[in-house]
Amino acid sequence: ILSQESDHRLLNGMQMIVSLLSLQSRASENAEVASQLAVAANRVATIARVHRDLHNFDGVQTVALKQYIEDLCRDMSAMLSTEKSPEQIIAVEGIEINLPTTTGIPLGFIVNELITNAVKYGNGRITVRLESNPGMGYALSVSNDGPPLPEGFDPTVRKGLGMTIIRSLVERIDGELQIARADESHGAHFTVLFH
Repeated sequence: ILSQESDHRLLNGMQMIVSLLSLQSRASENAEVASQLAVAANRVATIARVHRDLHNFDGVQTVALKQYIEDLCRDMSAMLSTEKSPEQIIAVEGIEINLPTTTGIPLGFIVNELITNAVKYGNGRITVRLESNPGMGYALSVSNDGPPLPEGFDPTVRKGLGMTIIRSLVERIDGELQIARADESHGAHFTVLFH
């Protein structure tokens, strides 16, 4: 009971932080500050969602990855619908696989960061796809409509926190990150290969 109460208070505290950051973001007259506060609120909200989901996985060694990502994307859609694009669609496609939670949870964080970037820099439909990959086992990709990545885009030299988080989590699961610039009608395409 004490553990449950502690978790409940932690989640309430995190929700309060998200609310305060969101309010401060909307109140800021500086667009850059407002954007950074909104990103911080999104990251704290993601940690809270993952913490909540971890309790659903208590004692469970594997996670149904597609279902987990669908739940995550549904939450993100609700959160993003009041922001940049009310009609933004996040579609989850592909196969269902069961993975160890030690791989599934970091993949959830990666998807969150990639969708956040897609919303920030792209527009229209965002597609999350999970499929088999003959070389690495599985491929998880996030792509969006909108402008392609700039010429010479190199995630290894990007100083943004989002790409740093993504690279770190990909390394943690012994995966490989592939990036395609796409073309004028389709935006960025990020793929994580993993076992």
